[in-house]
Amino acid sequence: MACWRTEDRRADGPDGGYATAAALSVSLAVAILAAALVMRGVAALKLARADFRRSQAEYALSGAQALAVTRLLNSSSSGRLAWSAGGLDPRGMSLLAEPEAPKLALAAAAELDDKALTALGAADPDQARLRLAGLEAASATPDQVQAADQASDWRVCAVSAISPWGLAQAVSLGPIREPDQEPGAARAGQVWRIVARTEDGWTDERIVRLIGRAETPGAIIWRRFGRGAGKGVTCDKTIEVSARGEGAPDKTPATP
Repeated sequence: MACWRTEDRRADGPDGGYATAAALSVSLAVAILAAALVMRGVAALKLARADFRRSQAEYALSGAQALAVTRLLNSSSSGRLAWSAGGLDPRGMSLLAEPEAPKLALAAAAELDDKALTALGAADPDQARLRLAGLEAASATPDQVQAADQASDWRVCAVSAISPWGLAQAVSLGPIREPDQEPGAARAGQVWRIVARTEDGWTDERIVRLIGRAETPGAIIWRRFGRGAGKGVTCDKTIEVSARGEGAPDKTPATP
């Protein structure tokens, strides 16, 4: 029987049956490229889904806004109104409607003392007062009222208590209630803030002047669309504290 040494057993090729370094480099490059293409495809898919969800939410919230205006015109409820709407968005949505006239006027808000501004959520009352004093009711927007202070409570609640369209001299807002089904009151000409929000945070916030015509039930004065975490309907306790006059100027509250 023929015998040979183990080290003499060799493959036919010069690389001894193993891939060369060049071949490994090519394989690695192909794998990296394939992984990059897959990741790019996944990112594009996520972006497409996000865009679709944004468009879906925007259309649904616009529909909710239209329904909210109609409900206000067909309801006699006063004060801050909140209710839910189904069938417009897969995740459901909530609505908040507030009349602007009963809110605190900008000039009156600029005269609130530190305690009253703190009760409304301001972290820096002096700065908030200064910024409110610099706003003109004829041109100011809810964004500017919110920007008077950077505290999260203020940014959520201030626009429920203070408005460029406000006429009150002290904070005087009632609790949130659901709109009734009674025949509508004479709301033509009134200015309302309407906030429609999906469960996953997409929000369509508008200042609307109610007109009441069948073809034009309301006119949009100001609008903001985006996504955030604020609920917008959790400010009752804060507003009640300020409305009791704790730290507020000695003025007679206006009737909502």
